[in-house]
Amino acid sequence: MCITLPAKVINTNGTIAEIDNNGRRQSVRIGTTEPLSPGDWVLTTADFLIKKIDDLEAREIFSLLGHYQDINPEIIDSKLKEILSARGQRDLTKEEIVYLLSLEDEKSLRALYSEANIIRKTSIKDHICVHGIIEFSNNCKNNCLYCGLRRDNKEKITYRLEPEEIICTAVKAVNDKGYKLLVLQSGEDDWYDEQKLLDIVSGIKERCRVFLYLSIGDREIELYQKLKQAGANGILMRFESSNPEIYARMHDGESLAERLNRIKELKQLGYIISTGPIIGLPGQTTGDLADDILTMKDIGQFMPSMGPLVPSANTPLLNEQVIDSKIILKVIATMRLTVPSARIPVTTAMETLYGMEFRQQAFLAGANSVMLNLTPEKYRNNYYIYANKFFDQEKKYEKWALFKGELSYQMLENELQMSI
Repeated sequence: MCITLPAKVINTNGTIAEIDNNGRRQSVRIGTTEPLSPGDWVLTTADFLIKKIDDLEAREIFSLLGHYQDINPEIIDSKLKEILSARGQRDLTKEEIVYLLSLEDEKSLRALYSEANIIRKTSIKDHICVHGIIEFSNNCKNNCLYCGLRRDNKEKITYRLEPEEIICTAVKAVNDKGYKLLVLQSGEDDWYDEQKLLDIVSGIKERCRVFLYLSIGDREIELYQKLKQAGANGILMRFESSNPEIYARMHDGESLAERLNRIKELKQLGYIISTGPIIGLPGQTTGDLADDILTMKDIGQFMPSMGPLVPSANTPLLNEQVIDSKIILKVIATMRLTVPSARIPVTTAMETLYGMEFRQQAFLAGANSVMLNLTPEKYRNNYYIYANKFFDQEKKYEKWALFKGELSYQMLENELQMSI
């Protein structure tokens, strides 16, 4: 679920607590059995008090969800002021998006990030959402140039989780820890045939209540229709580049138009779509990134999926230069201006390249979710999509953001406008 800014208890009366929520007094229903006293720091969501935390945790969360200092509008140029003023009144043009992605001076970048952060706070409040991912197979029949799972990588130690192992991992994450949104991800592995995939999805949905994303590649539309009927809710399928030539180079001549058409077909089936680009592909221009942002907006999605190229061993792109983190922050901020209500994740690829401290930078530039790896430990290091993949050992976000009970489902269903 979500991390929010801490509030402080003023007093309690039975099942109601009065709190100081960032300077605003508010009455909330108590949704925890922990003893509460005036002065305690608590986490709240909607009209419920859900968890008590200590002073150190409160300081950490305030730091995490802080904000850039306000920028004097007189010190930024007129074009930037015009673009930032236009947001919410009209759609940004490609030219304006290119301009934002081309900003270099620190004052202008701070103004961009600050505006994106304000939009995040205004549109979705101070909520940082926590999701889980289970990487259940590193076998793949495809040979994409950038990916360490590619067919021609003979160095990888292959693995597959049995269907029951996938089901048990997912059910434990939901019922024991409180995860509400999970991604099941693999290479495009035909060992998981129609019956296995249907058994996995229905097995999870029969044992727990969870929003289930599938990231399993380009399967037949008839199979995806059956998986939807079995209980799958969303599809994570990147278009990777809105430039048809770049897409074809990465995929041995395959067609971008076919990929985008498949994504639209899946949306028509009723799936929630998560898609986006790889940032830093060879030959990619700022104009391409602007088209990527507009493509994500046009598809209309709950959670964009975008991340940097991580040069990986045993791939043709091993020696590509790592893209500057500042470009990633600009894409995040511009995406927030373009789609104010999107759930924009800090991806594992970002943290692999730039470290865990990048999380806070990304949040302050408009991101608002993280994806924590739930793959069983004995398999986790063999998901060679790229080397030295980041893994959050602390899992503090689980403690801060996850809780169980009907309220937690109501929150997600209200946001999604659908039942899970």
